[in-house]
Amino acid sequence: TIEQCMAKDVETIDGNMNVFDAANKFLNAKRRRFPIIEDGKLIGQISQKDILKAAIQLKGQNWK
Repeated sequence: TIEQCMAKDVETIDGNMNVFDAANKFLNAKRRRFPIIEDGKLIGQISQKDILKAAIQLKGQNWK
């Protein structure tokens, strides 16, 4: 069954985590994506690319 193939203890990212803490989590875990959990519910996923885009956007705002 699919249940037998699924991971049970999945690392997640809280939807309220800031970009830099999330980037650090990606570096330490060496994963490409994390599920995002808010109030115990899955609301989406975030990728390394999403974090990189957000960091570049923040850098641009700070340089104006």
